[in-house]
Amino acid sequence: MANTPPPPEQGGFDAAKLYLWIKALEGKVNNLLREVDLIKNDFTKKSGDLKKDLKALNNDFMEYQHEQQKTSEKMDLIIKELRQTAGSEEVQVIKRYIELWNPLNFVTQRDLERMVENKLKNPEVKEKIPLPLKEEKHSPFN
Repeated sequence: MANTPPPPEQGGFDAAKLYLWIKALEGKVNNLLREVDLIKNDFTKKSGDLKKDLKALNNDFMEYQHEQQKTSEKMDLIIKELRQTAGSEEVQVIKRYIELWNPLNFVTQRDLERMVENKLKNPEVKEKIPLPLKEEKHSPFN
């Protein structure tokens, strides 16, 4: 049959059993204290790490907020500048005037003088140009 534990003594505790029982409890308490210290140290370390991470996230958030504000200011400036530019209707009016004037056919005064000088230097053209007869001075009092 199975071994049965001896019946507990009725009455008192002897000193040896009490000592063993207290030593066992003291060992268990010491183990629990070490585990609590480990948990406490781990919690403190993780809490410090979380604080660092939270501070870094806060700094990143503030940086992104400043960047967003700068971007918003730049967009406002661009919109303000775009409002000052010419609209499509104004550009069409300018285009019509340019097509009407056709500036590619304009001649500068310098170009005209060169062309006249070249024509005057050419002997064939010189013969065809009539010379002024006599320069008369016209006076309003004559």
